Amino acid sequence: MCGRYTQTLSADDLADAMSARDDTGGEVRERYNVAPTTTQPIVTAERPKPSPGDSAGGADGADGSSETPVASGRVLRLARWGLVPSWAKDVSIGSRMINARSETIAEKPVFRKPFAARRCLVPVTGFYEWHRPERKKRGQPYYIHRGQHPGIGPAGPLLAFAGLYEVWRGGDEPLTTYTILTTGPAVGLEFLHDRSPVVLPAAAWDRWLDPGYADTDALRALLVPAPAGVFETHPVDAAVGDVHNQGPTLVERIELPPGAPDPQATAPAPVAGEPIDLFTAPDPASPTTAEAPVDLSGHV
Repeated sequence: MCGRYTQTLSADDLADAMSARDDTGGEVRERYNVAPTTTQPIVTAERPKPSPGDSAGGADGADGSSETPVASGRVLRLARWGLVPSWAKDVSIGSRMINARSETIAEKPVFRKPFAARRCLVPVTGFYEWHRPERKKRGQPYYIHRGQHPGIGPAGPLLAFAGLYEVWRGGDEPLTTYTILTTGPAVGLEFLHDRSPVVLPAAAWDRWLDPGYADTDALRALLVPAPAGVFETHPVDAAVGDVHNQGPTLVERIELPPGAPDPQATAPAPVAGEPIDLFTAPDPASPTTAEAPVDLSGHV
């Protein structure tokens, strides 16, 4: 699951780290408590503007065209968290689509077309989960952030979650929305939840973003739990439970009360060989077994 996260990098830092053109118009803000339905930066493939003679009658492409355009780079853009399908009557459905199960995105109608051609990266610097033993209503929040695994990507706190985006045209202006993909629990986070967001290593960014790449089996092979070392976690104050609270104090480590159980000490040991460590292994859809992806990073 992922219902709250942090994004504390500037637009310039994000654009540099992700080799993307900044199209956010100076609207990126440091946020320590990102909640659903708020507007945040995402990274998508840059899509060429249609020429005057192009048809715009379809609905498959993000620009309204029926054909999937070829990407020519990456763009950092703003979007609302909570995917709103193109056919939705209003945006309220988005609050129920902040996450999507990676195991079923190729089959579910609401996610099938975005998975085929509108994949994105969601830049984050951490996220929150609550430890609720025996399903207690009030739990202990934990902040989960980048660990020491060397294959994550550019230096710094950045993590790139796998996401899907959609463009809803039912209002006065087109609205871009997104969802974060989830999978089984990451190694070390089993005590918190049986789901966790999908983190993509930098080596997989090009393939994930390329709208022309259609090997769904190879893409789904990227959507696995994060291996040991990708995440670190520590307990934080309950103030994060109020969406109105912001600021760096929300992510500061707190000491648990004396006698409080240490769930990390009793977390189940990971099964040997699982999950697949894509952060050190070659891309499972590498050019040795499939057509090489478009090199998006060389055009920005």
